[in-house]
Amino acid sequence: MAYSVNLNGPGPWGFRLQGGKDFNMPLTISRITPGSKAAQSQMNQGDLVVAIDGVNTDSMTHLEAQNKIKSATHNLSLTLQK
Repeated sequence: MAYSVNLNGPGPWGFRLQGGKDFNMPLTISRITPGSKAAQSQMNQGDLVVAIDGVNTDSMTHLEAQNKIKSATHNLSLTLQK
């Protein structure tokens, strides 16, 4: 079940990613910092990151995903899957 999360900026957003095309693993939320913007949303550790700001993550490397997240200054829109 996919759902959307919008975090209001600026960062830090308060979560860590793992995986990516270069690791042959789906991009996944590996950690959420307690009290952070991510923790105040409905994000959960282990959720799959389907899209970042509307861009599908299927072919993204870990670094590309990190850079896409870092480039989001005002708000960050994620599509996640439980």
